[in-house]
Amino acid sequence: MNDLQTTRREAIAAVLAVAATSAFPISAATEVNKAIKMTGSVETQSGKVRGQRIGGVCKFLGIPYGGDTSTHRFQPASAPMSWTGVRDCLTFGPQAPQTSFTAAPTTATSEAGRAVMTIFNAAGGSAPQSEDCLVLDVYTPGPSARRKRPVMVWLHGGGFASGAGGVEAYDGSALCERGDVVVVTVNHRLNALGYLYLGALHDDFADSGNVGQLDIVLALKWVRDNIAAFGGDSNTVTIFGESGGGAKVGTLLAQPPAQGLFHRGIIESGPTIKMIELADAAEVAERTLAALGVAKADVHKLQSMDCMTIIKAAQAVHLTAGKRTLSPVVDGRSLPTHPFDPKATEVSSGVPVIIGTNKDEATLFMALDPSFGKLTAEDARKRFDAQLGEKSAAAFEMYRKARPEDPPTYWLTSMTTDMGTWMNSIRLAERKAAQQKAPAFMYRLDWESPVANGTLRSPHGLDVGLVFDHVSTANSQSMLGTGPEPGKLAALMSQAWVNFARTGDPSQKGLAWPRYEAESRKTMIFDVPSHIVSDPDRLRREFWA
Repeated sequence: MNDLQTTRREAIAAVLAVAATSAFPISAATEVNKAIKMTGSVETQSGKVRGQRIGGVCKFLGIPYGGDTSTHRFQPASAPMSWTGVRDCLTFGPQAPQTSFTAAPTTATSEAGRAVMTIFNAAGGSAPQSEDCLVLDVYTPGPSARRKRPVMVWLHGGGFASGAGGVEAYDGSALCERGDVVVVTVNHRLNALGYLYLGALHDDFADSGNVGQLDIVLALKWVRDNIAAFGGDSNTVTIFGESGGGAKVGTLLAQPPAQGLFHRGIIESGPTIKMIELADAAEVAERTLAALGVAKADVHKLQSMDCMTIIKAAQAVHLTAGKRTLSPVVDGRSLPTHPFDPKATEVSSGVPVIIGTNKDEATLFMALDPSFGKLTAEDARKRFDAQLGEKSAAAFEMYRKARPEDPPTYWLTSMTTDMGTWMNSIRLAERKAAQQKAPAFMYRLDWESPVANGTLRSPHGLDVGLVFDHVSTANSQSMLGTGPEPGKLAALMSQAWVNFARTGDPSQKGLAWPRYEAESRKTMIFDVPSHIVSDPDRLRREFWA
C-alpha cells in the first residue's frame, strides 16, 4: 500500500472513529426517571465547582483545566483563570474547533452503509466549538477527600483531528457504579491547532507540533492536584482511549512531561508505533502557509487568523501530502523518540498496558463503499493487487483459504484489519513485553454485532459501548443490537477495565487473563463465552511479521 492510500484511509478513520464512538449516548429517557439533585461545592485550585447527582453518581461537566488557547495559539496552554463564588458545572464545555461530517443516510447503498452513516451524523455531540476548549468532566460516586478511588482518564477518538471527551457517549456513570472508580473525560486541541509544527519557522512555536498532547498533560496535572476532592486517588490513575484516543495513550507513554502522572494505560484499536518526523512536519507547515498566502517570515500571523481557515488549509495539505501529518511530532522536546520504534519507550517502562483490537476493524470504513458485500473473487483480487503489490498473490490465497465460506468482501476487510491495527497492536505488545519491566495484556474483540444483519461483524468502535457498559439504551442498541449477549460482554469488559485500573491486573473471577509474552502469545478473546487463546491466527501473524 502506498503512503497516499494510507494517508487517505487515516483521514477517513479520523472522521469515522469519533462517529463510531459517539453512537452510545445515554438517553434522556434513562435519566428522567432518576432523582436529580445538586451536589455541594467542591474546592479546586481555581475555585469552587458544583455538579449534579443523578442516582448514585455525581457529574461535574465542563470544568476548566486550562486557559483560553486563542491567547496561546500554537503554544503550550496556561493555567485557567481563577473564579470567585461557586461555578455550576452542569453542561459539557466547548469542543475544540474542527470540521464536521454530515450526510444523508439515504445516500448509502447498503443497510450497513446506512447504519454507519447514521452513526457519523451523531458524531461530536452538541456543544459549541471554541478555542477556549480546555475543559474536562468528572464522574464520581461521591466527591469526598475521605475516599481514594482509582481514577480512569478517557481520551476520545477521532484521530488527532476531531471528536470531544464531553459527549454523552463517554458518560462514566456505569463505570463509577460498577467499580467504585472516578472517571474523567478531556477536551483538548486538535488538528492544525494541536499538531501543526511551526517550530522550524520560529522558536516561539517550538512546541507547536505537540500542544494537543501537552494539553492532555495539563489535564493530568489537574487530576493530580484536584482529584482527591472528588474522591479520586491521584496515585492510581489509568489513561485509556479508543482509536485516536488509544494513539494518544501510546504517545503519552513516550512523553517525559507525562511521566508519573498516570500509572496504567489501555490502548483500544489505536496502536502507536511511530509518529511524525520533524522534517516531514516542517514541510507540511510550509505548504500550509503557502496555501494560506502567508510568508514564512510572517508565521505569527497565524495566531490572529480565523482558526477554521487554518484548519481547512492544513487538512487540504494533509490529504495530498502522501504521508501522515497533523499528529504528534518527534520534536526532541516533549516527544524525544517514537513511542514504540525501534523498541518500546523507556519513559514508561514500568507502566502496565492493555492493548487490543476488534476482529473486523475495517468493515466500518468500507461500509460506505457501494461494493461492500458485493465483491466477486476477481474484484477482491484486484484490490489486493492495488494495495499489496508483490505480496498480493500470497496474501489473497491465504485469506481465501482462511475464510472460504465468507463473501470476498471479508477477505479484503480481514486483510486490511490484520496488516494495520491488529499487527501493529501485536508489535506494540511484543516490544512492551520484551522490556520485562511491566506486563502487557493483549485482547481481541471477536463478538459480532447483529446490527445490519450482522454485516459489520466486529467493527471499529464496537468496544466503546461495551467498555463503558452502555447497552440498554436505544442509541447503544443501534450499534450493539439487543438481547442478552451485549450485556454479558459489557459486564466482562468493563469489569476487566475496572480491575486493571485498581490493581494493574485485568483478571476477574472465573476469567484469568495472563500477561502477553512472545513465547506463548496468550490473548483474551472477548466473545460469548470469552476465553484465552495462545497466538490466535498464527499463520496470518507470521505472514505479516
